[in-house]
Amino acid sequence: MKNIKLLNGRPLIEYTIKAAFDSQSMDRVIVSTDHDEIARISKECGAEVPFKRPDDISEDVSTELVLQHVVKYLEEEEGYAVDAVVLLQPTSPFRKSSTIKKCVDLFREKPDADSVVSVNNVEGYRPEWMLSVDEEGMITPYATPFKEGGHPVIKLVARQDFPELYRQNGVVWVTKRDLLMEKNLVIGPYAYAVITDEQEAVDIDTQTDFLIAESLMSIENSE
Repeated sequence: MKNIKLLNGRPLIEYTIKAAFDSQSMDRVIVSTDHDEIARISKECGAEVPFKRPDDISEDVSTELVLQHVVKYLEEEEGYAVDAVVLLQPTSPFRKSSTIKKCVDLFREKPDADSVVSVNNVEGYRPEWMLSVDEEGMITPYATPFKEGGHPVIKLVARQDFPELYRQNGVVWVTKRDLLMEKNLVIGPYAYAVITDEQEAVDIDTQTDFLIAESLMSIENSE
């Protein structure tokens, strides 16, 4: 299982649980899983695992359904009042506890906020350079503002000449309870952002990602 694969000698999920506790920003740290070994390791790291995730939301389902199950369990089984949910996926081992705190603090400071999401600069991945390719191999520019003879074209403009753009990076989401439960959304129309650096946004999905993360941690430990 990826979430408990050892990264620099520690289960991947341990990095997330530790960052959650170190942020001192949440009342409870809960892990939702259907995997016994993930549950065992999570408990050893100090997290709560009050239930086993049902089979019908344990495969490829939307994140909203998983979060809604957690909220329903807490409210219906424990009588626990939920104001907001902080989603921390276990694939972001470089997540800083200070970033979690910034997101939660921003959510609390903004009376109109229904959500807060971590983002980072898109850097070289500009939408103005992106394109689709049809079955014949012909390209169609995706979001370029440039045209030639009425047709969209890509110009190799330096990225610093474009306006700043950001992408949600999966490091932290903070979501108001009512937005999640009533609108089925994690990011709402009144969302705010906390900007992270590129390394913190590293997400582990493949073996190559693991190797990159290990290299980055080795560099950090040697400094």
